Amino acid sequence: MSTSANNFSVGIDVGGTFTDFFCASGSDHSSTCKTPTTHYDLSVGFMRGIELLARQNQLSLNDFLRQVGSIRYSTTVGTNALIERTGPKLGLITTAGFEDNIFIGRARSWADGLGWQEGRDQARIQKPAPLITPNMVVGVRERVDYAGKVISPLRKEEVLEKLQELVDKGAQGFVVSLLWSFVNPEHEQLIKKIIEEEYPEDYLGSMPVILASDISPKSGEYTRTMTAIVNSYIHGVMADEMNKLGNELRDKGFKKPLTLVHNTGGTKKASRTRAVLTHNAGPVAGLHGSAFLGKLTGDENIVFTDMGGTSFDIGL
Repeated sequence: MSTSANNFSVGIDVGGTFTDFFCASGSDHSSTCKTPTTHYDLSVGFMRGIELLARQNQLSLNDFLRQVGSIRYSTTVGTNALIERTGPKLGLITTAGFEDNIFIGRARSWADGLGWQEGRDQARIQKPAPLITPNMVVGVRERVDYAGKVISPLRKEEVLEKLQELVDKGAQGFVVSLLWSFVNPEHEQLIKKIIEEEYPEDYLGSMPVILASDISPKSGEYTRTMTAIVNSYIHGVMADEMNKLGNELRDKGFKKPLTLVHNTGGTKKASRTRAVLTHNAGPVAGLHGSAFLGKLTGDENIVFTDMGGTSFDIGL
């Protein structure tokens, strides 16, 4: 096949059972393939599919990757970790007096975001187990007001004491979410600095730290905290996967950044992606694809389904 640089565009969707591949070259040629998802090492199934695409286009793996302009990657790894509860044991550090905030959930945590018809039956449904248990939440005395002014300063000694409490209970990572941190993140940043000094990266006990003010700098402490918790819960498995895939691709000749599909419907470089933005990204991409096909066929009302080995998603 006659090819040129950046001739191919590749889309990949990793599910719980299969990994699907789509390759487009211009507007008149495309190829597809499917490989079993290799849970022991996702890069194995990933690279097998890339090799199949290369063969279909009569190229060696290295030549094919050198001529790929973009790879868009949609993965359910983070979503599956949430569903199967396979993430790390996390500790939450919050403002003293607000330790129960994520469990109260504005009294709507299980029905939040649902319409009244769906929400009215939620009282009869068992809530899922929390990602962070109550004994893994600690409060530190500090306070920043609505304007970002420090009312009560943070005490390093208390932070170290609470930190040790979480470590002794088996914390494998930390989420820090304080009141009004989206206005002034000074105290959250100080706690992160203390943790990183106590457990530096060159120690085997290095502890990842996620700040709510970095992940979701918006008002509403419950949603801000929960977004940071979800991000932290799937961050490790996502980082491991992206690092391995990136290294494999670079070794085989692909020198451009790998891009991830987001649950906003767009894509972004893996290095600039927050893990939480990959949650349910596949179904959102499917909805966009269905809408595009609907325009071509003249259908306005379309039901979209996405059935995988772990979950079944449906959208309108």
